Amino acid sequence: MKTPSRLHFGIVDMRGDLGRIHVSVGVAIKKPNIILEAKKSDKLKIFGPRAERIKEYAEKIMRYMGIQEGLEFNLISDIPEHAGFGSGTQLALAVGTSISKIFNLNLNSEEIAFLLNRSRRSGVGVHAFKSGGFIVDCGHRADNPYHVPPLLFRSDVPEDWMFIVGLPKIKTGLSGVNEMEAFKKLEPPSEKLVGEVSRTVLVQMIPAIIDRDIKLFGEAMTRLDSSFGSYWEKIQGGRYTHPIIEKGVNFLLEQGVYGAGQSSWGPAFYGLIKGEDQAIKLEKELYDFLNIGERRGTAFYTGADNQGSSITTIQN
Repeated sequence: MKTPSRLHFGIVDMRGDLGRIHVSVGVAIKKPNIILEAKKSDKLKIFGPRAERIKEYAEKIMRYMGIQEGLEFNLISDIPEHAGFGSGTQLALAVGTSISKIFNLNLNSEEIAFLLNRSRRSGVGVHAFKSGGFIVDCGHRADNPYHVPPLLFRSDVPEDWMFIVGLPKIKTGLSGVNEMEAFKKLEPPSEKLVGEVSRTVLVQMIPAIIDRDIKLFGEAMTRLDSSFGSYWEKIQGGRYTHPIIEKGVNFLLEQGVYGAGQSSWGPAFYGLIKGEDQAIKLEKELYDFLNIGERRGTAFYTGADNQGSSITTIQN
């Protein structure tokens, strides 16, 4: 099976005083991918990277569903962990969906995410896996955070909208327990700030994707990314998790991208550009920027993934 990854543009509401909390915005992208092979075996066998994580996920699903048979997993391609691409959720869903398919369990993505303790904050990764595209979720019910946030809005992204992505070689972003502890340190944002962010998504970003207005959409991306900048300073140490990310975002904006920002906790950052020719040119420029002096990093471009995950069944 093959999964997309995702860029996380931001969270809308961390107050929770209207009954729902978080509300996340993001997009599925075509690469990097997880490609996971799975088949029945005499026992549980795992090959490739992240074997312990795959084992943990597989055993939990199989134990819950009462499966006694063995399976063999081979992780052919992976998404970098704790980099802003949502690799944990994509791997969990790939493992769970493979098991469901092989044993005809009919588990859906939300059930798998719940069983494997994913999407405790954002539902973008689950909805990216299911159907791809540009995604806005509903957030969690404030009194019941233990479910996948339902989908509020989804749209295909035009094929010629490209995301140029920078990945500096620096300390990776927050996740898991560290992420939860970080959120505990924060006071709820002001109603004014949440109102401004909500208007950015509702009045600018969603209409822009409907109208295929890349300029307006890019402006909303940048505004959404920067609105909470000062709010995150308490746990990030700045508007971004590392100075090179801020420099990278500014570099992309100076090169003329329509919008730019940091994906989740980083270190991945992104810019929106139109057309593959422009993306190829900017990819090289961003790579050079990330490898000046002692700096190191990679850059790539990718289109949005408007399909979500896919399964290829091979008959023996």
